[in-house]
Amino acid sequence: MATFEIKTNRTINVNGEYVDKGLSVQISTMFSNPFDEVEKVHKAFIRVHGIDFKTEGYLSPGYFEYKKV
Repeated sequence: MATFEIKTNRTINVNGEYVDKGLSVQISTMFSNPFDEVEKVHKAFIRVHGIDFKTEGYLSPGYFEYKKV
């Protein structure tokens, strides 16, 4: 199982709050791309930072970068 660090790659406005580039979470997955389990990424950002990127339509690889830790 691989662990990935997923970071925002730009400043994003989520529900009127600015989220700076570099805000990150870590998840473990069996896949080589953590966005194959997008719900796991979504839950990690809510649990750790309380930010819901999914409802604003930002939860896609275009707004994030990831690397294997």
